[in-house]
Amino acid sequence: MSSRPPILFVHGAHSDARVWQAGFLQSFEQRGWTCRALDLPGHGGRRGECELDGLGLADYVRAIRLAAEACEQPPVLVGHSMGGFLAQDHVLSGGRASALVLLASAPPHGMARDIMAFALRHPMLALRMEFSAKESPQSRLRRVRATLMTEATPAATVAWVDGLLQRESARAVRELGLHTLPARPLGIPVMAVAGGKDRLIGIGSQRAMAKAYGIPLQVHADMAHMLPLEPGWQQVADEVAGFLDQGLPRNR
Repeated sequence: MSSRPPILFVHGAHSDARVWQAGFLQSFEQRGWTCRALDLPGHGGRRGECELDGLGLADYVRAIRLAAEACEQPPVLVGHSMGGFLAQDHVLSGGRASALVLLASAPPHGMARDIMAFALRHPMLALRMEFSAKESPQSRLRRVRATLMTEATPAATVAWVDGLLQRESARAVRELGLHTLPARPLGIPVMAVAGGKDRLIGIGSQRAMAKAYGIPLQVHADMAHMLPLEPGWQQVADEVAGFLDQGLPRNR
């Protein structure tokens, strides 16, 4: 058995496992970690296997639990955005995990406040999201950048993310706004990273999340929501690797 637990990467809403493959997955495999990027039900390679809008957060958490139970050791869970919320739910409900890494994560108190704040602060972006089917390709790329990334993000990365995005379960989105988790300090190492320019999930929400777990919040001031892909992702990966090397005794 490897002295290191495996890493299980969990993507966010409107996304799939490919969000990790362009950087984080290779980076950690090169460091000697065993990694798996999970496609949630109805996403990526699992599209079409079930009715997407019938899926709720519990279905996604169940998929994480099955993947974690299949690991020889309790895995490190790395969750982005909605994936961070799901990873928290998994751990808080007793699921197997050696450590928890939350990247631009939805907070345990849910997304209702952040959704409202986004609509109030960026009404035109919110309106364009509602009527995205009528957008031109150029307008869509501008919206994807403005919503998820910074102006420093290369156009090729923005286009790649645009091609990655898919429809999300309406039920899951609704539950993400309404559901809350009983956040408390956990018995495993926990790390939280935020982008200082994140328009979707405010720094206040992520600071509240970090406080609930009794940990500091690592803020990258020049990054936005797509921490796994934006310029600077390598530094985030380095910091996560350092955190795991320090926090997991079996790595020493």
